[in-house]
Amino acid sequence: MIIGDDRRVYESIAHTADVRFRITSETLEGLFIDALYALTDFMQPEWLDEPVTAAIELDATDTTSLLVDFLGEVLTRCHVRREAYTEVVFESLNATSCRAALKGRNVRGFGEDVKAVTYHEAEVVQRDGSWSTMLVLDI
Repeated sequence: MIIGDDRRVYESIAHTADVRFRITSETLEGLFIDALYALTDFMQPEWLDEPVTAAIELDATDTTSLLVDFLGEVLTRCHVRREAYTEVVFESLNATSCRAALKGRNVRGFGEDVKAVTYHEAEVVQRDGSWSTMLVLDI
């Protein structure tokens, strides 16, 4: 998926000290992609023109930890490298590990400051043929 298309893949739920997103997808890969989209979209990147790429490889104890760790790694790279990612291709993805290639562009900054992706209320579940989770961002 590319940031900027007209598809709305998440639902924002207002809260005082954080932002919550309910994310649902038909596949585990789709859930990870839509979570990345929600994070990037919420951060409101001030785009520059230089294309960037990054690779992430992670192992975790469960799927919830893997998703939160994946997004936490993305967030860290956004801040440290001044980049934002609009595409992800998973070379491999299962319940406890992933290897992904990210594509995006460098940024001048971000309109919203996200401090962390938290484990609070996060639980990746598969029900009735779809995957879902609550994603909480500290702002």
